[in-house]
Amino acid sequence: MKHFIFLFIFLLVLSNVLLSQTNVYDFNFDFKRIKNPAIRIDFGWDNSSLRGNDKETLTNSLSSFGLDFGFASTQDFFPIEKKVKYAFTNDTISSEQKRLFNKSLTDNSFWGLGLSLKHYTNSNNTYNNFSGAFVVNFIRMDGSGYKFGGNSNLKLLTGSNMAWYWLDYSYADEKPPPPSGGEPTIQYANINCFEPFSSIRFGTKYRSEVSFQFMRGVSICGEANRMVIFPRTLFWKYVGSEMVYSIGGGVVSYFTGKIKTSNPYVYPVVDFILKTGLNFGISELQKDKMNWPYNTAPPLIIDQYRIGLQLEFGMVNKK
Repeated sequence: MKHFIFLFIFLLVLSNVLLSQTNVYDFNFDFKRIKNPAIRIDFGWDNSSLRGNDKETLTNSLSSFGLDFGFASTQDFFPIEKKVKYAFTNDTISSEQKRLFNKSLTDNSFWGLGLSLKHYTNSNNTYNNFSGAFVVNFIRMDGSGYKFGGNSNLKLLTGSNMAWYWLDYSYADEKPPPPSGGEPTIQYANINCFEPFSSIRFGTKYRSEVSFQFMRGVSICGEANRMVIFPRTLFWKYVGSEMVYSIGGGVVSYFTGKIKTSNPYVYPVVDFILKTGLNFGISELQKDKMNWPYNTAPPLIIDQYRIGLQLEFGMVNKK
């Protein structure tokens, strides 16, 4: 019964947010946002952690390689032509103002499927049983950015996506000797803590990315993300946790939506910072409880820091 009460409260809050929006809801039924096929290649370094009773039981460094397939878009910041309109209040921005903003601002997204492989990077003073992971995840990142001269622009994107993980770990009979004859500085992982992750596991991946396009169809990307790997899937608790996240996301989107119409030039930065902060805050709460606020087991956390190259195959801003 408590799940249905929670669902009712969530739908009530969501309806109030939607009814208070001041933007025109545009359903133009075109698919411009998925017309530019794109490939992203990235690599980087990852740190993993798994909390025990009151501390992290795992710390290491992983080197990883990723490959994303999908569709990228760079659209007008304010759509002007609308085929079907449904609005609760009037749109207060004139077409002339929208055209002016569209000369220096963009609306961006990336949809697709991501594959990545991670390997443990050995060193003299780190050791644990976790040796790597294979990750498959859906990708949806959205955001805005700024146009510069020629074909260059800056994109600020955030996203939260479902992912599946296959972890690789080994059974070690003995701990290695401490570095330099002293006490080890790394908390060794107990193999028992990996038992819940012994097969394919479900989780969430939070992403924040800054991308700079320096020529048509070619961008350099810098990304920080966090993967939250669940030791088991508890459907109703997962749904309840996602509802809390959705309410937070709705509040942030409502607030930044007001900024978009009042001061469009600062909107991309504010939207990026607040949504990144929301994702980081939720994932911090999940470190102890995978389905926060429910009392559930701690997940395996992998923090990633990556750089990459994105190639788009299509005419950007093609009408």
